Amino acid sequence: MTGPAAGDGMDGAWTQAIRLAFGFLFAAIGVLALAWAGSNLRLVPPDARAAVLRLGTVARIAGPGLLLAWPRPFEEVVLLPGADRQIEQPVRRFGGTPVALTGQPPEFQVSPDARSNAAFLLTEETALVHLRATLFYRISDPAAFLLAAAHVPAALDRLFAASAVAVCASRGLNDILVAQPGTAGGTTAAASRETFRTDLVRETNRRLAALAQQGAGLGVRIDRIDVAVALPGGAKAAFDRILTASQTANAAIAEARTDAARTALAATQQRERILAEAAAGAAERRAEATAAAAPVIALAGQMHGGAGVAQARALYFRRAGALLRRAQAVYAVDPQGAELLLPGPGAGAPR
Repeated sequence: MTGPAAGDGMDGAWTQAIRLAFGFLFAAIGVLALAWAGSNLRLVPPDARAAVLRLGTVARIAGPGLLLAWPRPFEEVVLLPGADRQIEQPVRRFGGTPVALTGQPPEFQVSPDARSNAAFLLTEETALVHLRATLFYRISDPAAFLLAAAHVPAALDRLFAASAVAVCASRGLNDILVAQPGTAGGTTAAASRETFRTDLVRETNRRLAALAQQGAGLGVRIDRIDVAVALPGGAKAAFDRILTASQTANAAIAEARTDAARTALAATQQRERILAEAAAGAAERRAEATAAAAPVIALAGQMHGGAGVAQARALYFRRAGALLRRAQAVYAVDPQGAELLLPGPGAGAPR
């Protein structure tokens, strides 16, 4: 009786232990199943959005907030930057390191190896400029971006390089940067420098749109491009020397113009003085002549008839007597040929 009773108790203990183990196992499986079912319960941040991929294909795009998706491997959630968030990418192809020169600021030197000169571009007049650029873009098509995400940085580098080559080749050096401040090209060149970055953005976006039309779009759009333009090493010093020479020449021209203006002003003043003095002298001589001619003019109106003859004879004798008194000797000749000697004052005895 004792053996069978003890055996029944042992079997019951094992049965109970196995039942409890299976219970804990089922509970753990249930917890794991619940955790797996809620594994794709996500909270999308305000500056992001979520792309839900179903078996590798973009099923939907969700905005900020709580997102519930089927667990893996049925659906996968990929967080992407929001539509208004800009992504920064330096252009590695144009990220050259300046060479430090002794006693001078760092410059970008042209290398004998052509492959090292990718950051140097030709302008319209075959001048060289060095570019360093940083792109700021937004994701405009999340589905296309997810497909090309691994290739986006390299593709943007190539697209910007092609755009920069085209834009720089259509401009002169002064239309890109102020190489010669003294001859900066006027209003047209200044406006071209203002639109340089805008044209780079427009050209790069045009190439992105062309890729999208071919079915190979990157799903991004360029918002802004920060560009630092510099001259090759040694060129800046040459332009500085040209600027110094131009400034010296301009100063000499300005001084010559000042001297010419001063000389012209002095000549004008002297001319005005001479004309004023001549006008005053002419007026004075005209007054003297008028005063001297007044008696003659007055007498001319009275020289008519016998009275006029008598008056003319009296005037003649008065004037002739004054003239004869001044003479040393006067010889009067009679019209009939007789000679008569009239001595003047202080003369000797008559002959």
